[in-house]
Amino acid sequence: MNNPSTSESRHSNYAHYSVDMARRLDGAFGFVEATFADRIAPWIAGRRVLDVGCGFGALVDNLRARGFDAVGVDQLNEFIDIGKDRYPRADLRRVEGGVLPFADKSFDTVILKDTIHHIFAEDDLPAFLADIKRVCRERIVVMDPNPTIILRASRWLIRHVDPVCTPQAAREALSAVGFRVIHGEFHEVLTFPLSGGYVGVQLLPRAFAPVIGGIDRALLGLLRAIGGDRHLCWRYMLVGGLE
Repeated sequence: MNNPSTSESRHSNYAHYSVDMARRLDGAFGFVEATFADRIAPWIAGRRVLDVGCGFGALVDNLRARGFDAVGVDQLNEFIDIGKDRYPRADLRRVEGGVLPFADKSFDTVILKDTIHHIFAEDDLPAFLADIKRVCRERIVVMDPNPTIILRASRWLIRHVDPVCTPQAAREALSAVGFRVIHGEFHEVLTFPLSGGYVGVQLLPRAFAPVIGGIDRALLGLLRAIGGDRHLCWRYMLVGGLE
């Protein structure tokens, strides 16, 4: 599924990737990653789960601890190696570009966390999602950065280059291959940006993350009540079911 015409763009999009990013999981961002799992887990159908673009495998390890039979795949060999050392219980595998190395309907749910924007900009998204549908029995969960003006400006300030996929573009792509979006939400107001994520400035100590997380939840409730969540939240999540 690789498109040679996007090779230069792909290289720049991954230039910031470093194995040192794993250390962020020991700080406040580790708390944030756990809250991502809290949001995703209730929407998982069945027990067999595939995380495509799993990175270091934090989500896979979290889901396996919850009793899911989770498998993570990624194209970055160094990340998989670090993930296996960090999370020895996690089933993490490296995959090359192309068709996923799994039989049809191998997984009940497929998760794309911080993945769809890369495929949207760098590869053939319809073909990719068609292959996801091939290995999926019931459900897909997409979680990705919400490309608001705030997010774009923040990336510009820290010189962080990364493609974007809007919630609407993701919805349309899912619908086009036969996934019916049954849930959509926006989240992350304070805790995620203050944690620095994998690439930003770390402003929040790990010890204070739960406190700020509580404030975050209160602000999110307010934003949802007034319809401001889509404009001010840093992330979005879509859940699709097979029609």
